[in-house]
Amino acid sequence: MDWDDLRIFLAIARAGTVSEAARQLELDHSTVSRRLANLENRLAIRLFDRAGRRLGINAAGEQLRRTAERLESGLLSDLAVLEAMQGSRVGTVRIGVPEGLGVGYLAGRLGGLAEAYPEIALELVALPQNYSLATREVDIAITLDRPEFGNIAVRKLTDYVLQFFGTEAYFARHGRPAETADLQSHRLCGYIPQLLYTPLLDYLVFDGVRMQPTVKSTSVVAHVEMVRSGSTLGMLPAFICAGRADLVPILPADRITRSYWLTVHEDLRGVERIRIISEALVQLARQDRTLFLPD
Repeated sequence: MDWDDLRIFLAIARAGTVSEAARQLELDHSTVSRRLANLENRLAIRLFDRAGRRLGINAAGEQLRRTAERLESGLLSDLAVLEAMQGSRVGTVRIGVPEGLGVGYLAGRLGGLAEAYPEIALELVALPQNYSLATREVDIAITLDRPEFGNIAVRKLTDYVLQFFGTEAYFARHGRPAETADLQSHRLCGYIPQLLYTPLLDYLVFDGVRMQPTVKSTSVVAHVEMVRSGSTLGMLPAFICAGRADLVPILPADRITRSYWLTVHEDLRGVERIRIISEALVQLARQDRTLFLPD
């Protein structure tokens, strides 16, 4: 069996549509569709159930998917050994991070990493979501939740502090809360509960009382701008607010701490470029410890 057919099959199984798989593989839609049809004809069995443009993988497809992923895993591990033998660092490393860490911290430091390792092409995916290492969505995943399952290597990147922030413009119009109970009479920004991608973002609960945000967004970057506008108060990561003179920390007793976890699939752990960038990210966080955990 042609490995390229299996590679295309895996891309379709993971993407759910031929068009998305074609985009990810940088192939023509017709080429991907034809290769899938050839594979199904060769096996004399359907691997997907069609529902419009979407493809739902069936039982036969799931069986082949498990087999293909085992082959993929072995291939990646063997390639990592060969690259290590050659001392090769050339290639791409895609880093998936939560939006706040990506936009508020890593984006400003990625250029320095690129200069330090010019042979490694860096890609930063910064979205409010978790990332799948099993489907090769990213090479390095940084998450709020500590992964518990899978063939993965996990290490803590850093703890970080969140605190309520406001602006002098807001305080001039609405007053400055002196304690947690005062927040009930203030305008807050926060997340949309139904769209939280992790319960760890549900942090507006104090002494069993849930604060009700007046304005909501799925984006912590949006929360920062809402607070900076002078119209709301918000619980924000301290590292994003560092150096922003207009953002004033309040209620230090209500600080909370969360953690970022760095995860790599075991198949890729031995790839030199991924090892280098993983270690560089850990060292960056260690150097900036006071940014994440201010006094």
